[in-house]
Amino acid sequence: MAWDPTQGQGQGQPGNGGQGQPGSDGPEPGAPQNPYQGQGQPGSGGPEPYSGYGTPQNPYGAPPPQNPYASPPPQYGTPPNQQGGYGYGYAPPQQAPRPIGQAIQELPSQYIKVLTKPSAQTFAEEVGKADWGMVWVQLIGLAIIGTILGLIRAAIGYAGSSFVTNRTFNPGAIFALSVSGSTFSFISVPLAFFILVGIQYLLAKAFQGQGRFLTQGYATLLFQVPIYIASYILGFIPILGGLAGLALLIYSWVLNVFAIMAVHRLSGGKASAVVFIPIVVVALLLFLCIFAIAAILIAANRTTP
Repeated sequence: MAWDPTQGQGQGQPGNGGQGQPGSDGPEPGAPQNPYQGQGQPGSGGPEPYSGYGTPQNPYGAPPPQNPYASPPPQYGTPPNQQGGYGYGYAPPQQAPRPIGQAIQELPSQYIKVLTKPSAQTFAEEVGKADWGMVWVQLIGLAIIGTILGLIRAAIGYAGSSFVTNRTFNPGAIFALSVSGSTFSFISVPLAFFILVGIQYLLAKAFQGQGRFLTQGYATLLFQVPIYIASYILGFIPILGGLAGLALLIYSWVLNVFAIMAVHRLSGGKASAVVFIPIVVVALLLFLCIFAIAAILIAANRTTP
């Protein structure tokens, strides 16, 4: 039987169902296999790939819904104009020390501001400028002005007295009077000032006041100096000057209450008590002294034969 060269080549030909040849029904030997074949392929109907691990999640998560009407979170620090704690919520601003010349130049505007805008906040805006140098400058100035105006008033009074009309006027008497008056003013003005401020300071501390003695003294001078000078000048006018002086005195009490409120951060009621308790005590003492003197005079008249 003759050898056929094509014999045995029917396997592995295309379409012949052989193995390892292109077109054969079986897998090619050595070809890599798809491990996900039949699972999760598009259109295959199988489960999604990596379905065993679940759907990937957002690692940061969705933010929780916020309440648009909730109050804002607390802020650090204290808002402006909320630090005072004495009713009107104004904190006295602290200022750097000023040159003495500049401070003196600013005094008239401070006097006008305090007198024309009476309130605790007005004083609170000015007490940050408190300085011992300006306290003494105002006290000495008040003593000098008071002495000069007092001498002028005395000279006017002496001009129509019997000393001049009888030609017994002695110029040395005026000189001695001026020296004694100046000396007394330079002692009495600071002494009366520190006694008054000291009493009010102790009362304010008794009512839980938070201010300093220097600040209170400076605030007191801001209204006392212009009012006292105006009272001295109005004193030259008969009757009317006395009434105007009384009105200025009452107005100074009102300003004093505002000053205590600003310096010590007290309510209006407590500040009023600080101001008016010494006034009432002094008034009672004067009344008792007058009553005692009157009783002594009446008893003396009765014993006189």
